[in-house]
Amino acid sequence: MPHRIATPSVYVAGTSQHTGKTLVSLGLVAALLDRGLTVGYMKPVGQRTVEINGATVDEDVVLIRTVYDLDTDPVDSNPVTIPSGFTTEFVRAGKSREPLIEIIMDAYARVAEGADLVIVEGTGHAGVGSIIGMSNAQVAAILGSQAMIVTGGGLGRPVDEFALNRAMFDQEGCRVLGMIANKFLPNRIDELKPLLAEWLSARGSRLFGVLPYVPVLSRLTMRQIASETRATVIHGERYLDRPISECIIGAQHPHRLLESLEPGVLAIIPGDRDDLILAAVSSEELSSETAGTIGICITGGVMPHDTVMRLIERSQAPVIAIGRGTYDVASEISDVVGKIIPSDSEKIETGQRLVRENLDIDALCAAL
Repeated sequence: MPHRIATPSVYVAGTSQHTGKTLVSLGLVAALLDRGLTVGYMKPVGQRTVEINGATVDEDVVLIRTVYDLDTDPVDSNPVTIPSGFTTEFVRAGKSREPLIEIIMDAYARVAEGADLVIVEGTGHAGVGSIIGMSNAQVAAILGSQAMIVTGGGLGRPVDEFALNRAMFDQEGCRVLGMIANKFLPNRIDELKPLLAEWLSARGSRLFGVLPYVPVLSRLTMRQIASETRATVIHGERYLDRPISECIIGAQHPHRLLESLEPGVLAIIPGDRDDLILAAVSSEELSSETAGTIGICITGGVMPHDTVMRLIERSQAPVIAIGRGTYDVASEISDVVGKIIPSDSEKIETGQRLVRENLDIDALCAAL
């Protein structure tokens, strides 16, 4: 049964990874602050962690805390983290989840102190964390939260995934308020939004909004690519936050590569192809206002000749190196997801605007 906690909370859950839970949480905090409410935020269980003030917390906690200058302890915002090997040891040792529950409850009490409402961000779909007895549905029930499920765009698949995830929340005795559909193709919204709303209404739930797909939110930067692929930054640290919109593999004649290079392109080039690396470096004009907009990724564990390295150091191109083969690197980069990070003001402002304009915040407050 859910615990009874005085301060209400909305548990922002997703049907899978990367559905937009952080986007929705980011926007909800802004929209509620606009209404004069005092808002708390926490992510009870985190997996993708970074260091902040000597503490290890989920990267989404760092984002929300940075954007809204929250004064809560970062560890209270993310009281439980799941490092590599944690679940194996948990099961092998036959550990109890009770200590984790106590940690989360104590942290929630501190986050909720003085707040009108707490936004609680989940991790993955409703069942993530079940192996340690801390699935999203279970954590929501522990906190007495009411859940909001974020799905992808469309009709059939979002409905199927919503129904599957809602069943887990129902099983734990956690009320599901409704759905937010994200990454909707703009030209399908007018047609499909009423059908989604009708289906949900017939089953006691509500469609609180539809967020259109906006390409900028999926955009990558060299910094994100370097971080996700564990690359070494060779040159151009100050240009790493420039956007990357396309990746090409350098395997052609230099003049062909030059024809493909333009702002926003990342050239993935084997380290022994000095000719192609020189071509990419030469495309960056030192006096150009767009200097630094072309990125270079050197692969294969081979570094260019010393002469080429000196030219790289004189250029304004951000250059990273990854020791794996070109094909593996290209495949890995293609899997990197363009998450919102604290330094990307355009993504932050876009996310806040999307939620303000497309979610029925008043209906959400009334439902609570």
